[in-house]
Amino acid sequence: MRIMYLAPRYHTNQSAIMKGWQQHGDEICFLSHYAGKSEDYSWITPEIIGYSKLFRMIDYVYVNVIKRNDPYGGNWKLKCGFPPIGKLSYWIKKFNPDLVIVRERSVYSICMNLLCNRHHVPVILYNQSPLWDTPHTMDLKHKLVWKLVPRYRITPVLRKNMTDTNLVKEENAWFLPFVMEPQMAPDEKVYFRDGKINILSIGKYEVRKNHLMLIELIEKLADKYSVHLTIAGECSNHFHEEYLNKVRTYIAEHRLENLVTLHVNLDRAHVFELYETNDVFVLPSTDEPAAVSHLEAMAFALPAVCSTGNGTASYITDGETGYIFKDNDKDDLEDKLQRLICSRDNIVKMGAASYMHVKNNFQFDNYYSQILKILERQSDHGNG
Repeated sequence: MRIMYLAPRYHTNQSAIMKGWQQHGDEICFLSHYAGKSEDYSWITPEIIGYSKLFRMIDYVYVNVIKRNDPYGGNWKLKCGFPPIGKLSYWIKKFNPDLVIVRERSVYSICMNLLCNRHHVPVILYNQSPLWDTPHTMDLKHKLVWKLVPRYRITPVLRKNMTDTNLVKEENAWFLPFVMEPQMAPDEKVYFRDGKINILSIGKYEVRKNHLMLIELIEKLADKYSVHLTIAGECSNHFHEEYLNKVRTYIAEHRLENLVTLHVNLDRAHVFELYETNDVFVLPSTDEPAAVSHLEAMAFALPAVCSTGNGTASYITDGETGYIFKDNDKDDLEDKLQRLICSRDNIVKMGAASYMHVKNNFQFDNYYSQILKILERQSDHGNG
């Protein structure tokens, strides 16, 4: 098959999927709005097609004038950015895909869906809205959008918050977890380097990632355990820089330089080195739509800890491959960390369970078979 993806950017969580398609003998074309700061092009290099000229002018004014003090001001283009229609049409004709997978319910995906319908190409929507969610508000605007975007949807998120109740499953939505290759078997891993329990956290330097909360806990746990914390994160704008400076100031004022190590803007190879050399992974962030970092850590035989506010918290089997703590609850995070690090044998045992969990449940074959089922369903009911 010839598979075309269209997304705002080529995220590294797509790498294993691109590899899977190609090893299966399929052809892949990836179109993106823009290139991110850190992307892994080992398996495919995306074609950057950008936005229309008129929208770029509007976006410049909106981001740099109207929303200049908003760290998320530029995110509006993900929903409202208008594509260069000529380029989209050109790539559909040139690549002649058997299937197109578009990211998000947006102006971009609506335009692509309409073009694909014109060329009789099946389209699947991919976003990170949960499979099980609270009932949607279907006013006239939402009804129109849902009518214009692809009918069938895939998501790597079961539910947004593990504590949510009264949820409903969206019709024609399918759960396809992230694909992750096993990276380091437990018998290949060297645990507790330098005689310490080495704890790793990865995430952009922004407030919702809760780096300071984790540092405060590690500072407290260091009175009882021999631990070391490593944090690796992206710093790509002045909002990130401001928060990173707060983190550095806290470390300096509390004299934690020997307890906490910070890394900034590492490439994928260096991030993987950190997974290899650490023992436990912690993602303390809140309002996390669909993190992949804890799954990467599990592929390196690390037990993982994340909050109920992470859309992919279900990837952790609580008490077996790690722990899930109450969102933004510092005391509960401390409790879960203590349960994990109180026994080094427990860390090794849970790390091995993490590795097997990834190996058994997050491989490309599952993704591929689900895509085929959706295509079969589309064929039975007509494309769209």
